[in-house]
Amino acid sequence: MVTRPLLAAGILAGSCNVVSGFVPGLAPLRHMGRGINPPPSASLCTVRCELGGLGGVGDDDVPVTKIEMGKVPLGKKSISELGVGTIAWGDPDRGYGTQFGRPMVEQAFRELAEGGVTFVDTAEVYGYKGIEAGESSENLVGGFLEDLRERDPARSVDCVAASKFFPVPWTNMLVGGGVRIGRQAVVDAARASSERLGRPIDLYQLHFPFPYFGGSDALCDGLAEAVDLGLVKSVGVCNCEVNELLHFHGALGKLGVPLVSNQVKLSLLDRKVVKSGLMDTCKELGVTVLAYEPLEGGLLSGKYHQGQHISGPTPTTKFSEEELLQRRPIVNLCRFIGTFDGGKTTAQVALNYVMSKGAVPIPGCKNVAQARELLGACGWRLSETDMEVLDERMDYFESQSGLQGVTSSLSKEIQGWFG
Repeated sequence: MVTRPLLAAGILAGSCNVVSGFVPGLAPLRHMGRGINPPPSASLCTVRCELGGLGGVGDDDVPVTKIEMGKVPLGKKSISELGVGTIAWGDPDRGYGTQFGRPMVEQAFRELAEGGVTFVDTAEVYGYKGIEAGESSENLVGGFLEDLRERDPARSVDCVAASKFFPVPWTNMLVGGGVRIGRQAVVDAARASSERLGRPIDLYQLHFPFPYFGGSDALCDGLAEAVDLGLVKSVGVCNCEVNELLHFHGALGKLGVPLVSNQVKLSLLDRKVVKSGLMDTCKELGVTVLAYEPLEGGLLSGKYHQGQHISGPTPTTKFSEEELLQRRPIVNLCRFIGTFDGGKTTAQVALNYVMSKGAVPIPGCKNVAQARELLGACGWRLSETDMEVLDERMDYFESQSGLQGVTSSLSKEIQGWFG
């Protein structure tokens, strides 16, 4: 059997054809002794998730994988090394009520909480169509956290609920209230989010830097007042580049409010925040990096590339055939590395890559099977060689074809809500 260093060298040199899944001199991966079938020590959950690729239906017979969840500092608290995003919860345009519903996401939340996940990310505009019925994302998260508090008070104490302030003036068209102008609008929005959550907001984030009516000072004053009133426990930002991060860090600091986080888009396919120096700046300032779209909308889960050695990528309306074909080598490389890391799935490798870069990934999750696969990304780290191989291959593809991520959540959110 070829040794790991030799395999790594082969990949770096390009002798490993990750497009087809063959390694010169070796049988196809599916026939290797340590191929897609994981070793006996791996859990059955890993097998099922490799076959399903984050596409499970929430079946309860998938066994739980025991992990040792790592911790990451967030201001004065600490959170799990993996969080969960809830942009689809309560949103009928994303399948809520037709493809999945409250019972399914509640089971997923319980699974994640019992597995050690303590960070859940929502926003006032997530699932806003369900606000009147009490089924927006914030409503759902608040209800699940209250249920957790009643069932397991000790575990619920560690949970951090994060929400966001949407600074567009006419956000009231979606969530109610007045036009977003000045300091008071920030306080009113924080109060409304806190009421939907049924608790103070552990982390209140500026959804994105926007020319706010009233100016940046009014925005920061409103955030500081929300902290003073006990509506908010800590403050973060989202989608801020280096100069914007430095501005808010300084402005909030003058008001006695530490800036504890910056939520940005980061994945194996989209490393702009690493290359721009933003990650380094965050580290210097003690700002925790939260990573949304770590699986590129599911493309890095591997589910769109099942059976590709025979018939090509799985047809989908979400991604074009060209997008899938261009990114197939990276997806295959993740699968290949996972095979030799104890039978980890493509998604688990992609998530662990983000963790190994120093960020907390917050992938979406809708069912128990997905929750258990996500938990399998925790409690271990890719080797230095694995990280070098992944970065080397991505550098190559970027230089040759401009290969990058396929999602741009911020623009999609704005277009979807106000387009």
